[in-house]
Amino acid sequence: MALSIPELAKRLDVNESRARLLVQSGRIRGLRVGGRWIVDEADAAQFRRGTPAGRPLSERSAWLLITHLWVDSKPSLGFEMSPVEKHRLNHRIQKLEEFPDRLDLLAAWLVNRAEKFELSSTPADIAALRADPRIHLSGVSHPQSGLLSNSEIEAYVRRDDYEGLVRDWFLVETFPGKRPNVILRVAEEVPDELPLLVVAADLAERPGTREQQAARQILRSVRAD
Repeated sequence: MALSIPELAKRLDVNESRARLLVQSGRIRGLRVGGRWIVDEADAAQFRRGTPAGRPLSERSAWLLITHLWVDSKPSLGFEMSPVEKHRLNHRIQKLEEFPDRLDLLAAWLVNRAEKFELSSTPADIAALRADPRIHLSGVSHPQSGLLSNSEIEAYVRRDDYEGLVRDWFLVETFPGKRPNVILRVAEEVPDELPLLVVAADLAERPGTREQQAARQILRSVRAD
């Protein structure tokens, strides 16, 4: 049985905004159909309640954190920080250093880093789509994830490029009950080389044990550098 966001909210006894955030963040698997989210009843039943590690940042604040947290993860996005933003950024970095589970906190903070779209492509086009210069591979598709799959793509796309990419490759919204083979995260600005912190955040949103382990390994490697 497929649940709408209002039905999911009623099932979980939360408001609709909270239910939508749980789906958009990947904590509950959902599909976009006609611009609306739907959730399989079985996926809703697997949701485990828990206190969020932190409140989600705005898209801009998320990318400010991403591009300034580590020296080796500073692709220029043209952001100029205000004194208030600098103060908040320093406070968040300090909090992150003191937090017992850094991955959980980062995953909570970075929920709004991009808008997530789950799409379907002709399997024969996957390899060529992966090579499209508008695609910035991440998550399970990133070489350092150790989880490369030839049957799917996970990537970032700049907002200005999204509609053209969907049109050029005949990408369509995934039908209910069918797993997507293209996951695109759309943001206003996307660096040509994605910081590994972003790759870890993408992997952390997946429920699989291998993905969670890969996310923590990447986070450890970035901190070690």
